[in-house]
Amino acid sequence: MSETETIAAISTPPGEGGIGIIRISGDQALAVGAKILRQRSGNPVTTWPERKVRLGYVVTAEDDPIDEVIYFYFKKNRSYTGEDVLEIQGHGGYQNLKRILSTILQAGARAAEPGEFTQRAFLNGRLDLAQAEAVIDLIRSRTDLAQRIALNQLRGSLSGVIKEQEDKLLALLVPVEGALDFPEDEIPDLERSKAQKELQAIRSNVANLLAGAERGIILRDAATVVIAGRPNVGKSSLLNQLLGEERAIVTPIPGTTRDFVSEIIDLEGVPIRLVDTAGVRASVDPVEKAGVEKAYRLMAEADLILVIFDAATPLTTEDRELITFLAEKQPIIVLNKTDLPVKLPTSFFQTALPGAKIRSISALTGEGIPALKAEIRQAIMGTGGSEEQPVLVTRIRHQEALKEALGLLDLVAQGLEEQLSEDLLAVNLRAALEALGRITGRSVSDEIIKEIFSQFCIGK
Repeated sequence: MSETETIAAISTPPGEGGIGIIRISGDQALAVGAKILRQRSGNPVTTWPERKVRLGYVVTAEDDPIDEVIYFYFKKNRSYTGEDVLEIQGHGGYQNLKRILSTILQAGARAAEPGEFTQRAFLNGRLDLAQAEAVIDLIRSRTDLAQRIALNQLRGSLSGVIKEQEDKLLALLVPVEGALDFPEDEIPDLERSKAQKELQAIRSNVANLLAGAERGIILRDAATVVIAGRPNVGKSSLLNQLLGEERAIVTPIPGTTRDFVSEIIDLEGVPIRLVDTAGVRASVDPVEKAGVEKAYRLMAEADLILVIFDAATPLTTEDRELITFLAEKQPIIVLNKTDLPVKLPTSFFQTALPGAKIRSISALTGEGIPALKAEIRQAIMGTGGSEEQPVLVTRIRHQEALKEALGLLDLVAQGLEEQLSEDLLAVNLRAALEALGRITGRSVSDEIIKEIFSQFCIGK
Protein backbone atom coordinates (compact mmCIF):
# COMPACT_ATOMS: atom_id res chain seq x y z
CA MET A 1 0.00 0.00 0.00
CA SER A 2 1.41 3.39 -1.04
CA GLU A 3 0.11 6.47 0.72
CA THR A 4 1.14 8.73 -2.19
CA GLU A 5 -0.92 7.04 -4.89
CA THR A 6 -4.35 8.33 -5.84
CA ILE A 7 -6.99 5.77 -4.92
CA ALA A 8 -10.59 5.13 -5.98
CA ALA A 9 -13.42 2.85 -4.93
CA ILE A 10 -17.17 2.41 -5.03
CA SER A 11 -18.50 3.59 -1.66
CA THR A 12 -22.08 2.31 -1.88
CA PRO A 13 -23.13 -1.33 -1.33
CA PRO A 14 -23.48 -3.75 -4.24
CA GLY A 15 -26.91 -4.00 -5.83
CA GLU A 16 -29.43 -1.69 -7.43
CA GLY A 17 -30.10 1.79 -6.03
CA GLY A 18 -31.08 5.29 -6.95
CA ILE A 19 -27.48 6.48 -6.85
CA GLY A 20 -24.03 4.96 -6.54
CA ILE A 21 -21.03 6.84 -5.17
CA ILE A 22 -17.41 6.58 -6.26
CA ARG A 23 -14.64 8.39 -4.39
CA ILE A 24 -11.23 9.41 -5.69
CA SER A 25 -8.62 10.58 -3.15
CA GLY A 26 -5.06 11.77 -3.63
CA ASP A 27 -2.89 14.41 -5.26
CA GLN A 28 -3.98 13.33 -8.75
CA ALA A 29 -7.71 13.25 -8.03
CA LEU A 30 -8.46 16.26 -10.23
CA ALA A 31 -6.10 15.11 -12.98
CA VAL A 32 -7.92 11.79 -13.10
CA GLY A 33 -11.27 13.59 -13.02
CA ALA A 34 -10.27 15.79 -15.95
CA LYS A 35 -9.65 12.68 -18.06
CA ILE A 36 -13.00 11.00 -17.42
CA LEU A 37 -15.49 13.84 -16.79
CA ARG A 38 -17.16 16.11 -19.31
CA GLN A 39 -19.55 19.04 -18.90
CA ARG A 40 -23.11 18.66 -20.17
CA SER A 41 -22.01 20.55 -23.27
CA GLY A 42 -19.42 17.86 -23.92
CA ASN A 43 -16.51 20.20 -23.17
CA PRO A 44 -13.68 19.09 -20.85
CA VAL A 45 -13.88 20.11 -17.19
CA THR A 46 -11.26 22.78 -16.54
CA THR A 47 -12.42 24.46 -13.33
CA TRP A 48 -13.10 22.74 -9.99
CA PRO A 49 -14.97 25.03 -7.61
CA GLU A 50 -14.73 23.55 -4.14
CA ARG A 51 -17.88 21.92 -2.70
CA LYS A 52 -19.99 22.95 -5.71
CA VAL A 53 -22.19 20.31 -7.31
CA ARG A 54 -21.85 20.01 -11.08
CA LEU A 55 -23.76 17.94 -13.63
CA GLY A 56 -21.91 16.17 -16.40
CA TYR A 57 -20.93 12.85 -17.96
CA VAL A 58 -18.36 10.15 -17.30
CA VAL A 59 -16.75 9.13 -20.58
CA THR A 60 -14.37 6.44 -21.77
CA ALA A 61 -10.88 7.11 -23.11
CA GLU A 62 -12.55 7.37 -26.54
CA ASP A 63 -14.99 10.04 -25.22
CA ASP A 64 -17.97 7.69 -25.34
CA PRO A 65 -20.45 8.55 -22.53
CA ILE A 66 -20.97 5.96 -19.77
CA ASP A 67 -23.38 7.73 -17.42
CA GLU A 68 -24.83 11.11 -16.54
CA VAL A 69 -23.47 12.02 -13.09
CA ILE A 70 -23.03 14.79 -10.56
CA TYR A 71 -19.58 15.46 -9.16
CA PHE A 72 -17.97 17.73 -6.56
CA TYR A 73 -14.52 18.42 -5.17
CA PHE A 74 -13.09 18.83 -1.66
CA LYS A 75 -9.69 20.40 -1.08
CA LYS A 76 -7.36 18.37 1.10
CA ASN A 77 -7.65 20.68 4.10
CA ARG A 78 -11.44 20.16 4.13
CA SER A 79 -11.86 16.58 2.97
CA TYR A 80 -12.51 13.35 4.86
CA THR A 81 -9.12 11.86 4.02
CA GLY A 82 -7.03 15.02 4.37
CA GLU A 83 -6.25 14.75 0.64
CA ASP A 84 -7.88 16.16 -2.50
CA VAL A 85 -11.13 14.22 -2.92
CA LEU A 86 -13.38 14.03 -5.97
CA GLU A 87 -16.74 12.35 -5.47
CA ILE A 88 -18.85 11.14 -8.37
CA GLN A 89 -22.49 10.14 -7.98
CA GLY A 90 -23.95 8.10 -10.80
CA HIS A 91 -26.97 5.89 -11.23
CA GLY A 92 -26.92 2.91 -8.89
CA GLY A 93 -26.32 -0.52 -10.35
CA TYR A 94 -23.39 -2.91 -10.32
CA GLN A 95 -22.50 -2.84 -14.01
CA ASN A 96 -22.79 0.94 -14.32
CA LEU A 97 -20.56 1.67 -11.32
CA LYS A 98 -18.13 -1.04 -12.34
CA ARG A 99 -17.64 0.63 -15.74
CA ILE A 100 -17.15 4.05 -14.16
CA LEU A 101 -14.59 2.69 -11.69
CA SER A 102 -12.76 0.82 -14.45
CA THR A 103 -12.49 4.06 -16.44
CA ILE A 104 -11.14 5.89 -13.37
CA LEU A 105 -8.50 3.20 -12.80
CA GLN A 106 -7.46 3.36 -16.46
CA ALA A 107 -7.04 7.13 -16.04
CA GLY A 108 -4.37 6.67 -13.37
CA ALA A 109 -5.96 5.88 -10.01
CA ARG A 110 -5.39 2.70 -8.02
CA ALA A 111 -8.15 0.54 -6.52
CA ALA A 112 -8.43 1.35 -2.83
CA GLU A 113 -7.92 -1.36 -0.25
CA PRO A 114 -10.44 -2.01 2.57
CA GLY A 115 -10.58 0.96 4.92
CA GLU A 116 -7.92 2.88 3.03
CA PHE A 117 -9.88 6.16 2.89
CA THR A 118 -10.31 6.15 6.67
CA GLN A 119 -6.73 4.99 7.17
CA ARG A 120 -5.54 8.02 5.23
CA ALA A 121 -7.78 10.21 7.38
CA PHE A 122 -5.99 8.75 10.43
CA LEU A 123 -2.49 9.09 8.96
CA ASN A 124 -3.22 12.68 7.89
CA GLY A 125 -4.46 13.64 11.36
CA ARG A 126 -8.12 14.06 10.45
CA LEU A 127 -9.15 11.30 12.89
CA ASP A 128 -7.36 9.54 15.71
CA LEU A 129 -7.48 5.75 15.92
CA ALA A 130 -10.42 5.58 18.34
CA GLN A 131 -12.43 7.86 16.05
CA ALA A 132 -11.47 5.78 13.02
CA GLU A 133 -12.69 2.63 14.76
CA ALA A 134 -15.95 4.43 15.53
CA VAL A 135 -16.53 4.84 11.79
CA ILE A 136 -16.85 1.08 11.25
CA ASP A 137 -18.85 0.76 14.49
CA LEU A 138 -21.27 3.39 13.20
CA ILE A 139 -21.70 1.51 9.94
CA ARG A 140 -22.26 -1.83 11.70
CA SER A 141 -24.34 -0.64 14.66
CA ARG A 142 -27.37 -2.87 15.22
CA THR A 143 -29.42 -0.67 17.56
CA ASP A 144 -30.17 3.02 18.02
CA LEU A 145 -28.23 3.00 21.29
CA ALA A 146 -25.15 1.42 19.68
CA GLN A 147 -25.39 3.98 16.86
CA ARG A 148 -25.46 6.90 19.31
CA ILE A 149 -22.47 5.55 21.23
CA ALA A 150 -20.48 5.10 18.01
CA LEU A 151 -21.35 8.63 16.91
CA ASN A 152 -20.21 10.05 20.25
CA GLN A 153 -16.90 8.26 19.86
CA LEU A 154 -16.53 9.50 16.28
CA ARG A 155 -17.07 13.04 17.58
CA GLY A 156 -14.16 12.51 19.99
CA SER A 157 -15.83 11.79 23.34
CA LEU A 158 -13.52 8.90 24.28
CA SER A 159 -10.48 10.52 22.67
CA GLY A 160 -11.04 13.69 24.68
CA VAL A 161 -11.07 11.84 27.99
CA ILE A 162 -7.95 9.86 27.06
CA LYS A 163 -6.13 13.01 25.95
CA GLU A 164 -7.02 14.70 29.24
CA GLN A 165 -5.47 11.84 31.23
CA GLU A 166 -2.39 11.85 29.01
CA ASP A 167 -1.90 15.57 29.61
CA LYS A 168 -2.20 15.07 33.36
CA LEU A 169 0.31 12.20 33.28
CA LEU A 170 2.74 14.32 31.28
CA ALA A 171 2.40 17.07 33.87
CA LEU A 172 3.36 14.51 36.52
CA LEU A 173 6.21 13.13 34.46
CA VAL A 174 7.93 16.48 33.90
CA PRO A 175 9.03 17.09 37.53
CA VAL A 176 9.92 13.40 37.99
CA GLU A 177 12.20 13.43 34.96
CA GLY A 178 13.48 16.82 36.09
CA ALA A 179 14.63 15.19 39.31
CA LEU A 180 16.47 12.58 37.25
CA ASP A 181 18.22 15.27 35.22
CA PHE A 182 19.18 17.14 38.39
CA PRO A 183 19.70 14.44 41.03
CA GLU A 184 21.18 16.89 43.53
CA ASP A 185 17.74 18.53 43.86
CA GLU A 186 15.34 16.24 45.71
CA ILE A 187 11.58 16.41 45.18
CA PRO A 188 10.08 17.82 48.41
CA ASP A 189 7.59 15.68 50.36
CA LEU A 190 4.88 18.24 49.61
CA GLU A 191 5.35 17.69 45.88
CA ARG A 192 5.02 13.92 46.34
CA SER A 193 1.83 14.46 48.31
CA LYS A 194 0.46 16.64 45.52
CA ALA A 195 1.49 14.06 42.93
CA GLN A 196 -0.40 11.36 44.84
CA LYS A 197 -3.62 13.39 44.71
CA GLU A 198 -3.24 14.11 41.01
CA LEU A 199 -2.44 10.47 40.30
CA GLN A 200 -5.51 9.33 42.22
CA ALA A 201 -7.72 11.58 40.06
CA ILE A 202 -6.24 10.08 36.89
CA ARG A 203 -6.63 6.57 38.24
CA SER A 204 -10.27 7.25 39.12
CA ASN A 205 -11.01 8.44 35.57
CA VAL A 206 -9.36 5.38 34.02
CA ALA A 207 -11.22 3.08 36.41
CA ASN A 208 -14.52 4.73 35.51
CA LEU A 209 -13.89 4.04 31.82
CA LEU A 210 -13.10 0.42 32.62
CA ALA A 211 -16.23 0.02 34.72
CA GLY A 212 -18.46 0.51 31.68
CA ALA A 213 -16.34 -1.47 29.22
CA GLU A 214 -18.19 -4.80 29.52
CA ARG A 215 -21.53 -3.10 28.78
CA GLY A 216 -20.01 -1.10 25.94
CA ILE A 217 -18.47 -4.18 24.31
CA ILE A 218 -21.84 -5.94 24.42
CA LEU A 219 -23.56 -2.94 22.82
CA ARG A 220 -21.05 -3.04 19.99
CA ASP A 221 -20.70 -6.80 19.46
CA ALA A 222 -24.06 -8.20 20.73
CA ALA A 223 -24.44 -10.68 23.58
CA THR A 224 -25.01 -14.35 22.76
CA VAL A 225 -28.06 -15.87 24.47
CA VAL A 226 -28.48 -19.61 23.92
CA ILE A 227 -31.89 -21.27 24.21
CA ALA A 228 -31.44 -24.84 25.45
CA GLY A 229 -33.56 -27.73 26.65
CA ARG A 230 -34.66 -31.23 25.74
CA PRO A 231 -36.77 -31.78 22.59
CA ASN A 232 -40.30 -30.38 22.43
CA VAL A 233 -40.13 -28.11 25.47
CA GLY A 234 -40.78 -25.03 23.29
CA LYS A 235 -37.34 -23.70 22.38
CA SER A 236 -38.22 -22.78 18.81
CA SER A 237 -41.57 -21.34 19.91
CA LEU A 238 -39.76 -19.14 22.43
CA LEU A 239 -37.31 -17.97 19.76
CA ASN A 240 -40.22 -16.99 17.54
CA GLN A 241 -41.89 -15.12 20.42
CA LEU A 242 -38.73 -13.18 21.23
CA LEU A 243 -38.18 -12.36 17.56
CA GLY A 244 -41.81 -11.47 16.94
CA GLU A 245 -41.86 -13.61 13.79
CA GLU A 246 -41.96 -17.25 12.66
CA ARG A 247 -38.23 -17.81 12.18
CA ALA A 248 -37.81 -21.35 13.52
CA ILE A 249 -39.86 -24.37 12.40
CA VAL A 250 -42.20 -25.59 15.14
CA THR A 251 -43.61 -29.16 15.00
CA PRO A 252 -44.69 -31.75 17.58
CA ILE A 253 -42.01 -34.10 16.23
CA PRO A 254 -39.01 -34.37 18.63
CA GLY A 255 -35.66 -33.49 17.07
CA THR A 256 -36.99 -31.10 14.40
CA THR A 257 -34.14 -28.67 15.12
CA ARG A 258 -30.95 -30.53 14.16
CA ASP A 259 -28.63 -27.53 13.99
CA PHE A 260 -28.74 -24.11 15.60
CA VAL A 261 -30.78 -21.14 14.37
CA SER A 262 -29.37 -17.68 15.12
CA GLU A 263 -30.97 -14.23 14.87
CA ILE A 264 -30.23 -10.80 16.37
CA ILE A 265 -32.88 -8.73 18.15
CA ASP A 266 -32.87 -5.21 19.53
CA LEU A 267 -33.78 -5.56 23.20
CA GLU A 268 -34.40 -1.96 24.28
CA GLY A 269 -31.17 -0.80 22.66
CA VAL A 270 -29.12 -3.91 23.49
CA PRO A 271 -28.24 -6.19 20.55
CA ILE A 272 -28.88 -9.81 21.52
CA ARG A 273 -27.90 -12.78 19.36
CA LEU A 274 -30.49 -15.47 20.10
CA VAL A 275 -29.43 -19.04 19.34
CA ASP A 276 -31.99 -21.85 19.21
CA THR A 277 -30.23 -25.20 19.66
CA ALA A 278 -31.01 -28.83 19.02
CA GLY A 279 -32.96 -30.61 21.76
CA VAL A 280 -30.58 -32.10 24.32
CA ARG A 281 -31.06 -35.88 24.57
CA ALA A 282 -29.20 -39.13 23.91
CA SER A 283 -29.47 -40.16 20.26
CA VAL A 284 -27.99 -42.74 17.89
CA ASP A 285 -28.83 -40.57 14.86
CA PRO A 286 -25.41 -39.13 13.82
CA VAL A 287 -26.94 -35.86 12.60
CA GLU A 288 -28.98 -35.29 15.74
CA LYS A 289 -26.04 -36.38 17.92
CA ALA A 290 -23.81 -33.78 16.24
CA GLY A 291 -26.51 -31.14 16.86
CA VAL A 292 -26.64 -32.02 20.57
CA GLU A 293 -22.84 -31.80 20.85
CA LYS A 294 -22.93 -28.39 19.21
CA ALA A 295 -25.66 -27.30 21.62
CA TYR A 296 -23.38 -28.08 24.56
CA ARG A 297 -20.50 -26.18 22.92
CA LEU A 298 -22.72 -23.15 22.34
CA MET A 299 -23.90 -23.23 25.95
CA ALA A 300 -20.30 -23.31 27.15
CA GLU A 301 -19.49 -20.18 25.12
CA ALA A 302 -22.72 -18.22 25.71
CA ASP A 303 -23.04 -14.97 27.61
CA LEU A 304 -26.37 -16.23 28.96
CA ILE A 305 -28.36 -19.46 28.76
CA LEU A 306 -32.15 -19.69 28.72
CA VAL A 307 -32.82 -23.28 29.78
CA ILE A 308 -36.41 -24.32 29.09
CA PHE A 309 -38.44 -26.94 30.87
CA ASP A 310 -41.95 -28.20 30.14
CA ALA A 311 -43.88 -27.08 33.22
CA ALA A 312 -46.74 -29.41 32.32
CA THR A 313 -44.53 -32.52 32.48
CA PRO A 314 -42.51 -34.00 35.36
CA LEU A 315 -38.72 -33.80 35.10
CA THR A 316 -37.08 -36.30 32.75
CA THR A 317 -33.60 -37.83 32.75
CA GLU A 318 -32.55 -35.36 30.02
CA ASP A 319 -33.78 -32.47 32.19
CA ARG A 320 -31.72 -33.64 35.16
CA GLU A 321 -28.58 -34.12 33.05
CA LEU A 322 -28.97 -30.60 31.72
CA ILE A 323 -29.37 -29.21 35.25
CA THR A 324 -26.13 -30.94 36.27
CA PHE A 325 -24.31 -29.39 33.31
CA LEU A 326 -25.65 -25.93 34.16
CA ALA A 327 -24.71 -26.04 37.86
CA GLU A 328 -21.90 -23.50 37.35
CA LYS A 329 -23.59 -21.36 34.67
CA GLN A 330 -26.22 -19.17 36.39
CA PRO A 331 -28.84 -19.59 33.63
CA ILE A 332 -32.33 -18.16 33.47
CA ILE A 333 -34.76 -21.02 34.04
CA VAL A 334 -37.80 -20.75 31.79
CA LEU A 335 -40.84 -22.82 32.75
CA ASN A 336 -42.88 -23.07 29.56
CA LYS A 337 -46.45 -24.23 28.82
CA THR A 338 -47.98 -22.55 31.85
CA ASP A 339 -51.21 -22.39 29.84
CA LEU A 340 -51.53 -26.10 30.80
CA PRO A 341 -51.81 -27.60 34.31
CA VAL A 342 -48.40 -27.11 35.97
CA LYS A 343 -46.65 -30.24 37.27
CA LEU A 344 -43.18 -28.82 37.83
CA PRO A 345 -42.61 -26.90 41.10
CA THR A 346 -40.16 -24.00 41.17
CA SER A 347 -38.84 -25.14 44.55
CA PHE A 348 -36.80 -27.91 42.92
CA PHE A 349 -34.87 -25.42 40.76
CA GLN A 350 -34.28 -23.09 43.68
CA THR A 351 -32.42 -25.96 45.35
CA ALA A 352 -30.71 -27.42 42.29
CA LEU A 353 -29.62 -24.08 40.79
CA PRO A 354 -29.49 -21.58 43.67
CA GLY A 355 -29.32 -17.99 42.53
CA ALA A 356 -30.72 -18.73 39.08
CA LYS A 357 -33.63 -16.58 37.97
CA ILE A 358 -36.90 -18.38 37.23
CA ARG A 359 -39.54 -17.17 34.78
CA SER A 360 -42.84 -18.81 33.88
CA ILE A 361 -44.15 -18.29 30.35
CA SER A 362 -46.39 -19.64 27.67
CA ALA A 363 -44.61 -19.59 24.32
CA LEU A 364 -47.98 -20.42 22.77
CA THR A 365 -49.89 -17.40 24.09
CA GLY A 366 -47.01 -15.00 24.77
CA GLU A 367 -47.78 -14.78 28.49
CA GLY A 368 -44.68 -13.84 30.50
CA ILE A 369 -42.57 -12.89 27.45
CA PRO A 370 -42.24 -9.16 28.33
CA ALA A 371 -41.03 -10.02 31.84
CA LEU A 372 -38.57 -12.55 30.40
CA LYS A 373 -37.18 -9.94 28.00
CA ALA A 374 -36.61 -7.56 30.91
CA GLU A 375 -34.86 -10.37 32.83
CA ILE A 376 -32.59 -11.11 29.86
CA ARG A 377 -31.62 -7.45 29.49
CA GLN A 378 -30.83 -7.09 33.18
CA ALA A 379 -28.81 -10.32 33.22
CA ILE A 380 -26.73 -9.11 30.28
CA MET A 381 -26.27 -5.44 31.16
CA GLY A 382 -26.54 -5.51 34.96
CA THR A 383 -28.05 -2.78 37.06
CA GLY A 384 -25.02 -0.56 37.67
CA GLY A 385 -24.06 2.34 35.42
CA SER A 386 -25.86 3.65 32.38
CA GLU A 387 -25.57 2.69 28.73
CA GLU A 388 -26.39 6.32 27.90
CA GLN A 389 -23.29 7.73 29.59
CA PRO A 390 -21.42 10.15 27.27
CA VAL A 391 -18.21 8.11 27.15
CA LEU A 392 -18.37 4.34 26.87
CA VAL A 393 -15.54 1.96 25.97
CA THR A 394 -16.78 -0.47 23.30
CA ARG A 395 -13.70 -2.42 22.20
CA ILE A 396 -11.67 -5.15 23.84
CA ARG A 397 -8.51 -3.44 22.52
CA HIS A 398 -9.36 -0.29 24.47
CA GLN A 399 -10.35 -2.30 27.55
CA GLU A 400 -6.99 -4.12 27.61
CA ALA A 401 -5.05 -0.87 27.23
CA LEU A 402 -7.00 0.70 30.10
CA LYS A 403 -6.38 -2.34 32.32
CA GLU A 404 -2.67 -2.12 31.64
CA ALA A 405 -2.63 1.63 32.31
CA LEU A 406 -4.54 1.16 35.58
CA GLY A 407 -2.08 -1.46 36.79
CA LEU A 408 0.85 0.83 36.02
CA LEU A 409 -0.81 3.76 37.77
CA ASP A 410 -1.22 1.56 40.86
CA LEU A 411 2.52 0.85 40.75
CA VAL A 412 3.27 4.57 40.54
CA ALA A 413 0.95 5.26 43.49
CA GLN A 414 2.68 2.52 45.47
CA GLY A 415 6.06 3.96 44.54
CA LEU A 416 5.09 7.42 45.73
CA GLU A 417 3.79 5.97 48.98
CA GLU A 418 6.98 3.97 49.55
CA GLN A 419 9.28 6.85 48.54
CA LEU A 420 10.77 4.89 45.63
CA SER A 421 13.33 6.57 43.40
CA GLU A 422 12.32 8.87 40.56
CA ASP A 423 13.71 6.58 37.86
CA LEU A 424 11.29 3.78 38.86
CA LEU A 425 8.39 6.23 38.96
CA ALA A 426 9.32 7.58 35.53
CA VAL A 427 9.44 4.11 33.95
CA ASN A 428 5.89 3.27 35.05
CA LEU A 429 4.54 6.73 34.19
CA ARG A 430 5.93 6.46 30.65
CA ALA A 431 4.51 2.93 30.30
CA ALA A 432 1.06 4.16 31.43
CA LEU A 433 1.24 6.91 28.82
CA GLU A 434 2.14 4.35 26.17
CA ALA A 435 -0.82 2.17 27.15
CA LEU A 436 -3.27 5.07 26.87
CA GLY A 437 -1.65 6.15 23.62
CA ARG A 438 -2.53 2.83 22.02
CA ILE A 439 -6.21 3.76 22.22
CA THR A 440 -5.92 6.95 20.17
CA GLY A 441 -3.04 5.71 18.02
CA ARG A 442 -0.38 8.00 19.48
CA SER A 443 1.70 4.92 20.30
CA VAL A 444 0.60 1.94 18.28
CA SER A 445 2.36 -0.53 15.99
CA ASP A 446 1.90 -0.67 12.24
CA GLU A 447 0.61 -4.24 12.64
CA ILE A 448 -2.27 -3.10 14.83
CA ILE A 449 -3.13 -0.26 12.44
CA LYS A 450 -3.17 -2.69 9.51
CA GLU A 451 -5.33 -5.17 11.42
CA ILE A 452 -7.87 -2.49 12.42
CA PHE A 453 -8.36 -1.08 8.94
CA SER A 454 -8.53 -4.53 7.34
CA GLN A 455 -11.91 -4.89 9.08
CA PHE A 456 -13.38 -2.02 7.05
CA CYS A 457 -15.29 -2.36 3.81
CA ILE A 458 -13.81 -1.18 0.53
CA GLY A 459 -14.81 2.43 -0.16
CA LYS A 460 -14.69 3.67 3.43
